[in-house]
This record gives sequence, C-alpha cells and structure tokens, in this order.
Amino acid sequence: MINNYCTTRDAAQLLGVSLRTAQNWLEKGYLEGWKTRGGHRRITRTSVLRALQDRASETKPAYSLPVLVVEDEPVLLRLYQVKTAGWPFPVTLYSAPNGYEGLVMVGEVSPCLLICDLRLPGVNGFQIVRSLCAMDRYQDMAIVVVSGMPTNEIGAHGGLPPRVEAMGKPIDFGRLEAIASRLWARRSQASVAPAKFVAPARAS
Repeated sequence: MINNYCTTRDAAQLLGVSLRTAQNWLEKGYLEGWKTRGGHRRITRTSVLRALQDRASETKPAYSLPVLVVEDEPVLLRLYQVKTAGWPFPVTLYSAPNGYEGLVMVGEVSPCLLICDLRLPGVNGFQIVRSLCAMDRYQDMAIVVVSGMPTNEIGAHGGLPPRVEAMGKPIDFGRLEAIASRLWARRSQASVAPAKFVAPARAS
C-alpha cells in the first residue's frame, strides 16, 4: 500500500528542489503537511503533485508565432526560412507556392502574419489580400505584401486594402522582424500567460 504522505526529503527529490526549499514551502503553506510527535515532517502527496503541476505550467514553452509566406520562388522561400529562424523569438513558418494553396493554408493554420507576393500563379496576391480583408474572421491577421511591382502598376490593379502593408524588393527583413516582434509580444502574453502558484491552505 502506498502512503498518502512522504518525507520532506522525498518531496524535495520529487520536486527537484533542495531539502531546505521543501522545508520552507511546507512552513509557508505551499505544501500541506504536519510534524509527528517526534518532530519529523510529513508532506501530503496530493500537495506535492499539485506543486509539480504548477511548476510544469510555469515552464511552458514560449508561444511560437505562426507565419505564412505565399511565394512562388524557391530561393526566396529558402531565404525566408533562414531569416525567420534567426529572429529572437519563436516562429512557426508555413509556406505556399501559389495563391490557391495560400488561401487553403490560411484556413488550416490561421497565421498571425501573412507575407504575400503579388505576382503568383493562379490566384494572384491582389485576390488573396482582398478576399481575406473582406472576411471578419481574419481582421486580426497582419498582412504584408512583398513585391517588386511598381507603385503605379499596383494602382492600375486597383491598389491594396488600407490595412495591408506593402514593401518592395529586395526584402527589408529588419522591417518584417519588427512587425513580427510586435505581434509575437502581444499574442504570447495573451496566449500563454503562466498560471500563478496558489498556496494551498495550511494543514490543521
């Protein structure tokens, strides 16, 4: 039969902390327990398990920003992979080689940031960004168009929706990183704020 309590030393080993830390947690009520008549500390296994769960929630991996790149040039796609891998925050990069697959992937992965070329086979970039900007469910998604197309030619195609940010080529990865960094900071705080440790009631 397994006892429903353990010694302070056993609790410290299970929690991966020092013996003194486990003793302090018991004294402060973070762990539930009591002292025997002989002066030995006993800690409930339930409170040790609760502390383990709380410590695990505090060490969750950092939020990873989902980014989708719609680009038909393999060399540029590889460049995006290399550059985003060097950003100082986690990024999950998805890619699509044409507009149709890009629209499908938007529905599948719900990126926080869409980076899209304008000249694409099949569904072009204009159609992509206009379609997405017209949908309420994607109003929070940041959209950046990266294209070597001249401004007057973009205007001749009807221009871009006001919320779409445009940049030319060669790609300004510093500017892209700044945009992504702001998104990551906002989304990471909202998505994975660590659960606070709540001290259990002191055992009577």
